Amino acid sequence: MELAKAFDAIAGQMSPSVTHDDRRFHDLARRFPEDRALMLVVQEKSRIVGGALSFRKLRKGGSGITLRIIGLEPSARGLGLGRRLTEAVELAAIRIGASGINLGGASAEIKGFYNHLGYGGRGTMMSKALPLPGRVLEARLRRLKGATGDLFPGDRPTTGHGAAC
Repeated sequence: MELAKAFDAIAGQMSPSVTHDDRRFHDLARRFPEDRALMLVVQEKSRIVGGALSFRKLRKGGSGITLRIIGLEPSARGLGLGRRLTEAVELAAIRIGASGINLGGASAEIKGFYNHLGYGGRGTMMSKALPLPGRVLEARLRRLKGATGDLFPGDRPTTGHGAAC
């Protein structure tokens, strides 16, 4: 299953590494059928080298997204893929009408990355509001589509078992 391969590629970069016995994997697997558009992978020559696994979460004022886990293998880092992957998650969240994104927990060494992308919060909990429908949303979608470039060819993510970046 592509979700398991993506989880392995991402979780293998965590310290300590995480396995399929982890609660996070079981949460994602359970939510995969309805949230596959929010579970993105990065492939290099048909090999998964990273991804971002997210899911919908109902909250007051609408639905939001929880970005549960994101990561790239060392060979895929430093190329702007982490930023593009995060923006692709934001674009997918906007497309399904989410009002915001919460991070599952940002470590101290990565908080600056998320701050630079507009996330805020205290400790490891960070979040970002997404634009409401209207002109602001349309402008944001155009900007994100341009920033993600070929991540969404034909204005739609490549799907199968998740979206391939």
